[in-house]
Amino acid sequence: MNRGSAPLGTGSAPLSTGPTPLGTGSAAPARSRAELIERFLELQPRMRRWFTRVIPPDVNAEMGAVTLQQMHALHTIARRGAVTMGELAGCLDAASLSSATQMSDRLVKLGLVERLSDPADRRRVRIAMSPRGRDLLLRREAAWREGVGRALEGLTDEECATLVRLLERVPGPPPNDDTAAWEPAPRP
Repeated sequence: MNRGSAPLGTGSAPLSTGPTPLGTGSAAPARSRAELIERFLELQPRMRRWFTRVIPPDVNAEMGAVTLQQMHALHTIARRGAVTMGELAGCLDAASLSSATQMSDRLVKLGLVERLSDPADRRRVRIAMSPRGRDLLLRREAAWREGVGRALEGLTDEECATLVRLLERVPGPPPNDDTAAWEPAPRP
């Protein structure tokens, strides 16, 4: 908490209860970094719900119970092509070879990836996107891209650029060895 500011909920000025269009100046500015953090945390579930709604119900139904970590794995596989379990584990945060294998087993069962033998070493198994998985991922990304476009319609190009620059600063650059896993997927 910033020195000299009251604890959350004890100040005399109330926090804004909802979003205010940029540039209107009608929202009371937050009085402390702690209040800004609180507002940021309150926005996350709303944004997550909004982004979830932009995915068409048929695509959501087909995705089934794919977890966020599995979605990260699918994006990694789609960008890199066929990967070994070791390569997949290296791209996933704190994933062991065992957990990467278990994850690929679940994705195979869902029909989103397929196992391939490595022509250079028949003992090595690679996983690659299945046609169904690639189609589903492309449809999901197209819907997501369209939804984000709609969400940003109320911002000017300058405001959009500022938002992107600020969001890029929060996590910092991706690790050098995993840069390919963070690059945007090729568009269909």
